[in-house]
Amino acid sequence: MTAPFFCTLLVLSYLLTLLQSGWVSAIFPVFLKPDLMLIFVVYVGTLPYLLSGAALIASTSLIYELFSGSPAGFFLLIYLILFFLLKFLAKFIIIGQSLSFRLLLVFLGLILQYFLLSFLPFVFGILPNLSLPGWAWILPQAVLTSLLGWPVWILFNKVEAFPRMAPPPKSA
Repeated sequence: MTAPFFCTLLVLSYLLTLLQSGWVSAIFPVFLKPDLMLIFVVYVGTLPYLLSGAALIASTSLIYELFSGSPAGFFLLIYLILFFLLKFLAKFIIIGQSLSFRLLLVFLGLILQYFLLSFLPFVFGILPNLSLPGWAWILPQAVLTSLLGWPVWILFNKVEAFPRMAPPPKSA
C-alpha cells in the first residue's frame, strides 16, 4: 500500500468516525445505529495488504476508541480479530469484487462483533455491568448497516481508483 493511499484511507476513517459518532448517533436510535467503522474494517480486510492493513485497522480503532469512550484497546482487539479473520477466510475462498458478497461479509461481521462485544468484557473483567440489548436488535441493525454500506463502499472504490501518486518516470 502506498503512503498516499494509506494516508487517504486514514483520513477517510477519521471522517467516518466523526460521522458515526456525530450525525449517525443523532439520527438513528441506539438499537438501529449502523456501524460505519465495521464497513471500513471489512473493506480493508478485503484488500490484498496484510501488514499495512493491520496498521491501518489498529490506528483506525484507536481513533474510534477516542470518540466512543470505550475501554482502551477494546475495539482495537475486536477490529483486529475481524480483520485477521477476513484475511484467514480469504485463504480458503475467493473474495472477488462482488459488492453483494462483501456486504454479506459486513452482515456476518456485525453478528460476530456483537458476539465479541457481549463476550469479551466478561472475559477481561471490564464493564461488569454491561447491558447490551438482546439479540432481537441485531438483525435490523445488520440490515441497515449493509444497506448503508452500499454507498460507503462505492465511496471506497472511488478513493481506490485515484492515481497512486507514483513519481513520474525518469526521462533519459
